[in-house]
Amino acid sequence: MYAVGPFVSYAVLHYILVGLCIFFFFLFPLLPNSPYALVMNNQTVRARDTLSWLRENRSPSYVENELQAIQKYISENQTNSVSVMDLFTRKGNRRALTTICTLLTLQQLCGVTIVLFYMQNIFEMTGADLSSSTSSLILGLVKFAAGFVCPIAVKSYGYKKPLIVSLCGTTLGMGGLGVYFWLKCNNFNVDSLSWLPLLSLIIYVFSYVSGFGPIPWALAGEIFPSNVKPIATMITTMTSAFFGFLTTKLFPYINALIGQEYLYLACTLCCCFTLGFSLFVVQDTTGMSFAEIQELFTGKKKKDILLNQSK
Repeated sequence: MYAVGPFVSYAVLHYILVGLCIFFFFLFPLLPNSPYALVMNNQTVRARDTLSWLRENRSPSYVENELQAIQKYISENQTNSVSVMDLFTRKGNRRALTTICTLLTLQQLCGVTIVLFYMQNIFEMTGADLSSSTSSLILGLVKFAAGFVCPIAVKSYGYKKPLIVSLCGTTLGMGGLGVYFWLKCNNFNVDSLSWLPLLSLIIYVFSYVSGFGPIPWALAGEIFPSNVKPIATMITTMTSAFFGFLTTKLFPYINALIGQEYLYLACTLCCCFTLGFSLFVVQDTTGMSFAEIQELFTGKKKKDILLNQSK
């Protein structure tokens, strides 16, 4: 869309988007179900095959034990009625919900919606030599390439390390944009730094898409029990949408009130805070069974869980 948008009318652009939605509608049924969904639908053989594929480096006995743990956990959860209060009265659920909602809120406060929605406006404000449409096209290509990085990074290093590296990149990118606008608004000569806004946004967008963007959603998909997952998903999605709407709507007013340089520097501070939050609060659940994840979020240390697993 970054490549097509500047050169077609809004009507044609929306027809293209509708076509992509239809294409997705036909491809989505081909997406494989998770082991938990298969067990819930009494498809135990397929669940075992899926687990064997996901745990390719594990022994058959490990896969069988995890399958039995999944069956036991689903059986226990299906006997319990679903209640919104379960998310707040149980320590594991409460901690998981707080972690995901905080990450998704910080996502928006770090400026991603502002950057994506007002990209052309930002380039026009910089006065750079490249046209705003060309700069947006470059960032679209960067975003496309970055989308391939996250699955590979998570598969190789787990969730937490790529998330932290990604946040370092978003902090650097947003910081570069804030510094550029601060210098420009304080009458410094920035002619020799005309390359900085585009480079900063490339670093920001690449870092965000390759980690900080998708990882919180991936975590949200695996840390909630099946009996509260629909409610938890609704709350986390509403949280993200609300703060995304808020930052997008308020951007022009805050920009006029405090100036674009301080707005981007404030987003940089949010990136720094998110980095600290991810370092000290976010748990890496890569390769852990659901029962182990629940133990982790109830306060049990990961090394103790892995020690019990190896026995």
